[in-house]
Amino acid sequence: MKTGSKALLTGTGLIAAFAVFFAVNIIVNQGLRDTRIDLTEARLYTLSDGTRNVLKAIPEPITLRLFFSDKLATNAPQLKQYGTRVRELLERYVALSNGMLRLEVIDPEPFTEAEDRAVQAGLQGANLPGGQFYFGLVASNTLDQQQTIPFFQAEKEQFLEYDLTKLIYGLSNPKKPTIGILGSLPLEYGPGGMMAAMRGQSQPYLILDQIKQFFDVKMLDASKPEEIDDKLSVLILAHPKDLSPQSQYAVDQFVLKGGRLIVFADPYSETMAAMPNPMTGQPMPGGDQSSLLPELFKAWGVEVVPGKFVADLALAQRVQTGRSGPAAVVDYIPWLAIPGERLKQDDVVTADLTQINAASMGAIRKLDGATTTLAPLITSSNQAMLMDTSDLQGDPNPQVLAEKFKPTGETYILAARISGPAKTAFPNGAPAAEARQGDKPAEQKPAAAQVTESAQPINVLLVTDADLLDDRFWVRSQQMFGQNLYVPIAANADLLVNAIDNMSGSGDLIGLRSRGRSQRPFELIDNMRRQAEQQFLAQQRALEQKLEATQKQLADLQSKAQEQTNALLSAEQQAAMDAFRDDLLNTRRELRGVQRELNRDIESLQLLVKFINIGLMPLLAALVAVGLAIAWRRRRIRRALEG
Repeated sequence: MKTGSKALLTGTGLIAAFAVFFAVNIIVNQGLRDTRIDLTEARLYTLSDGTRNVLKAIPEPITLRLFFSDKLATNAPQLKQYGTRVRELLERYVALSNGMLRLEVIDPEPFTEAEDRAVQAGLQGANLPGGQFYFGLVASNTLDQQQTIPFFQAEKEQFLEYDLTKLIYGLSNPKKPTIGILGSLPLEYGPGGMMAAMRGQSQPYLILDQIKQFFDVKMLDASKPEEIDDKLSVLILAHPKDLSPQSQYAVDQFVLKGGRLIVFADPYSETMAAMPNPMTGQPMPGGDQSSLLPELFKAWGVEVVPGKFVADLALAQRVQTGRSGPAAVVDYIPWLAIPGERLKQDDVVTADLTQINAASMGAIRKLDGATTTLAPLITSSNQAMLMDTSDLQGDPNPQVLAEKFKPTGETYILAARISGPAKTAFPNGAPAAEARQGDKPAEQKPAAAQVTESAQPINVLLVTDADLLDDRFWVRSQQMFGQNLYVPIAANADLLVNAIDNMSGSGDLIGLRSRGRSQRPFELIDNMRRQAEQQFLAQQRALEQKLEATQKQLADLQSKAQEQTNALLSAEQQAAMDAFRDDLLNTRRELRGVQRELNRDIESLQLLVKFINIGLMPLLAALVAVGLAIAWRRRRIRRALEG
C-alpha cells in the first residue's frame, strides 16, 4: 500500500510539475513578452529615452508593414536571425506606443500580390535561390504619408533603432523646424562645387540629406545678411570662410537676440584645399583655408588658436602610405578617430555616440575675463600637441609629421558649448552696408536698432572642424545586390542631428544614437604598438635618407663612368655599393630588432589573454563544479549516516 501510494504521489507530482512548467512558460511568454534584461556593456538592446518619448508622443495611428521573405530565409540563417531581431524590436515599439502603432508582418512569396506590394512601395529585392528576397519596412499614417526602409542591412544593425525612430518621427511630426545654413562648404553641390552642378555632375553631401529628413533646410546667401533672422530655429555656419562684416554683424545680432548657433569653423579645411579649380579641374594647393571668426569668438569669450591644428597620436586614424618603399599602414596624426570616451557623456548632443572622425581640428581656449561659460563636448587625449597648419599643405608625408610629433601632455578642447552673457562684437555700430547691383537707395530698408548685449544667455555650439561634414570621413559606399548602399563608419551625422535638435529646443530626438560596436580593441596592445612604431618610423626615415643619398652618389658615379672607363671609378663605385649594403643590413637588423621586441611583447600579452579566456576560465568553472559535486556528495553521505 505504501509503495502504491508513493508511486501515485510520484506520478501526481510529475504531472503537477509539468503543468506548472507549461503554465509558467505561457505566463512568461504572454505577460512578460516585452520584458528585457540587457547585460551588454554598451546597452546595445536598451531603447533610448528619445525613442520612448517619440513613441509616447505619436499624435495619430501609424501602420508598420514589415516585408520579410520568411521561407526564402530558411537557407540563410544570418538573414533569418536578423529578421527576428528586427521583428522583435518593432514589437517592442508597438508595446510602448500606447496603441498608436500597428504592426503587420508580410511574407512576399514569389509571384504573389504581396510581392507586387513590396515592389510598388520601392523595397529592394535580393537575388536568392528560389526568388527575390525582401526585407524592408513600409510605414504610413492616416494622411497617407509614407516612408520606407528599402532593405535592412545587417551591417547597419548598430543604427537600427536610429533608422526606425527617425521614420516614425517623420510621420508623426510633419512640421519641422527651419534650419539656415551659411558658409563656403558646398553641401548642396558636393566636392565639385557649383561648377560641377552646372555640368550636371553635382553630388550633394549625404549629411545634408540626413538633416533634411528631420528639418526644413534653407541654404542662405552670404551676400544677403538680412536672411539671418528670427524665423530660423537654428543657424549653422559650415566653414564660414571670408564672411563679410555685414554677415558677421547679422550673426552677432542673431545670437544676442537669443538665436541658436552651430559653428563648424576650421583652422585648415582639407576638403576646400582639395576642391578642384573651376577652370582646370585640378586641386588648388596652398592659400588660406581657415574659417575662423576671431572678432565674434572674442565677443563670446573664446578663441580658436590660429594657424595650428591638434595632432593626436592616441586618436590618430590608420592610413596606408607607400612613400619611398613598400606600402605600409601608419598612424596619420592630423586625422582623428575620436572614441566615445573622449565625448562628453552627460550632454545630450554627444551622449552615447560611438565615434567621430575628423581632420586637422583646432583648439578652443577660454579668454581671460570672459563672462561666458565654456563647456567642452569633445576633447583630445593627453598624447597631443599643436602643429602648424602649413605642414598640411600640398601632399603631407605621414612619416615626416610623425617625426615632428612631440606630445605636450595637454588635453585640448575640440568642440564646446558657449553660454552666458555676452556683448556685441561691433561696439561702434553696424558696418556700412555694401550696395548691391540693381539696388536703389530708396529700396534700402531702415536698419534695425542694434542689440549691444544679450538679454539672456547666448547659446553657441562650436566645432573646430568642417571636414567632418564631408562624406569621406564618416560614410562608405558599397555595392549590394546591384544597389549603391551607404554605410556609416562614424557618428558624424548623429552629432549634427543631435546638435540641431537640441539647439532648436526639441528633446524628442536627443536620445537617438548609434549603438556600440561588437568589436572592442585591445587598448594596451594598441598603445604598445604605437610606441614601438614611433621608434620604427624614426629609424625607417633614417634608412630612407641613407638610401636617397647613396642612390644619388651611385647615379653620379655611373654618369662619370659613362664618360670615361676607369678601373679606379669602378672600385669607388664598388666600395660605395659595399658600404651601402653594410649600412642597409645594419639598419634593417636594428629595425627587425625593434619589430621583434614589439611582436614578442604583443604576442606574449595575446597568449595571456587567450589563456585566461579559453583555458583558465573554463578550468575554474570546472573546478568549482567538481568542488560543488564533492561537497554535495559528502553532505548526502553525512545525512545518510546520521539517519
